[in-house]
Amino acid sequence: MVVIGAGVVGIAAALQLQQAGCAVTLLDRGEPARETSFGNAGALAVSDIIPLAEPGVLKKVPGWMLDPLGPLAMRWRYLPSLAPWLLRFVAASRPSRVRALTEALSALLSRVNRDTEPLADLAGLNGIWRRHGSLTLYRDVAEYRLAEEAWREKRRHGVAWELLNGEAVRDADAALLPGWECAVKVRDWSHVDDPWLFAVGLFDAFRRLGGQFVRAEASSLRERGGRVDGVELQNGGALDADEVVVACGVWSDRFFKPMGCRVPLESERGYHVTLPKAGVSLRHFLQCASESFVILPMANGGLRLAGTVELAHRDAPPDWRRAHILIDKARAIVGDFSTEDMSVWMGNRPSVPDTVPVIGPSPRHAGLWFATGHGHLGLTLAATTGALLADAMLGREPGIDMRPYRVDRF
Repeated sequence: MVVIGAGVVGIAAALQLQQAGCAVTLLDRGEPARETSFGNAGALAVSDIIPLAEPGVLKKVPGWMLDPLGPLAMRWRYLPSLAPWLLRFVAASRPSRVRALTEALSALLSRVNRDTEPLADLAGLNGIWRRHGSLTLYRDVAEYRLAEEAWREKRRHGVAWELLNGEAVRDADAALLPGWECAVKVRDWSHVDDPWLFAVGLFDAFRRLGGQFVRAEASSLRERGGRVDGVELQNGGALDADEVVVACGVWSDRFFKPMGCRVPLESERGYHVTLPKAGVSLRHFLQCASESFVILPMANGGLRLAGTVELAHRDAPPDWRRAHILIDKARAIVGDFSTEDMSVWMGNRPSVPDTVPVIGPSPRHAGLWFATGHGHLGLTLAATTGALLADAMLGREPGIDMRPYRVDRF
């Protein structure tokens, strides 16, 4: 069995398949977890069950997109190529679609912790997995009221949360500056000290238990008689396989069209600032509702600021202003901090317009499976994606309806 793509989704899938008794080779052109998985916000975002195209967000999009440094921006020169994706994004905002998509995301996210726990135990990663919950911050009650229905919808789907007011907000995390009247705490939300170290830890466990890693670029899938039975490599070699999993993130698109699949996969480019010597001690993962960005507490008082979204071609040059603007926004929440040894980063989140990832078999070719389109939920859903693939490949009951995640739903 071959898994193409050694990001956190591919690594977790390989490890889950290995734990199910499969002999697995992991294939990637680069070092494990050095692309999008290297710089994500480090959250296991179990409460993010509502799709990005929820009506409340859709109303804000035009204003955001007119601001090149706002929470969501577009490189307008890429509008013609992005237009089909954007039209599908708008279509996903219909109330009936939002309800169905919320059900599909809830089914996945409700099992994240129990799917991740055995892999974290196996890899010895519990020391960097912080299960302290998250705080979503609101300036005042009026701002919270705008989001209240969404929180109630989450509660209807089993997400447990509590509303904190006044002094309870500051008591929850002493580093917070005054001025935040409300916060929603989600206890089951968790984060890791460093998402790259977490992914590499899973990879090391996979290798330690006999998994093979091949560093080479896949050029194409080998298909014979309607079945995929291997991967052709750009260096002229090949890997034989009974089953092939494509888990290449935004680069998965190169395998869709040749296999007759039409998946609207685009890059949702995210930026971060990492401040290893910030000197701020935070207990909770922080989300700022009004600014749509997050603060990840890292080890030894470090911080990572992340969350802005840019729609552009994956190879477009970065706009580093989108990273640097997060520094002032964070100081309005936790006060001053050191920027010594600061670094900035940009990555390509693999995004589909309905927010629901693609997990499952090719409808046309036996032996071919897909695991991509996770958007903001790559780390969150990595272990769950792998568990579902293992169940499907081995003919086991997955416990949820897999139809919402099929590759041919678009």
